[in-house]
Amino acid sequence: MVRKGDLISFSSFGWHKGFYNVDDVDDITDALLKIRYTDFFEYPDDEEFPYDSAHSLLRGSCNHFAVALKNVLGYTPYIIEKTDKKGFHAFCQVYKNGRLYYVDARGVTSSFDEFMIVAREFVRGEYTIREATQDVIEEWERGSEYNEEAYAFSEAVIRKYIECYTV
Repeated sequence: MVRKGDLISFSSFGWHKGFYNVDDVDDITDALLKIRYTDFFEYPDDEEFPYDSAHSLLRGSCNHFAVALKNVLGYTPYIIEKTDKKGFHAFCQVYKNGRLYYVDARGVTSSFDEFMIVAREFVRGEYTIREATQDVIEEWERGSEYNEEAYAFSEAVIRKYIECYTV
């Protein structure tokens, strides 16, 4: 069995690790769904609370996860967004040993195409990639009532599965 913490070469495209190292795209979703908020914290008595599983840190709160990667591992958060700014995906980029890596809740990949499997759900057509400045992060935070919980959950997932996110 392939370990999630191993940097694995896939075809001739590049390298990946983390939850990318499961058998197929649906398995990535299943793996993230199995990481529950209640594995780390007591679930609040709040019908609107959006964090059942780590899957929400990939689709929905990717911005919190990217900022948590910055806080825990020192990575730089980026945003890929449609040119009309009506859709985006947040992630981190790391440049190491002459190669660019993309990091989000799935783990690490050097393949832009593999990274775009999820990003394309939010960003179709023309897009830009730019660093998520403090102003952008503050704008994201104004749009969420659950920042503290999202950051705590993101950081707990990163720390527990640190080998999946370390480049």
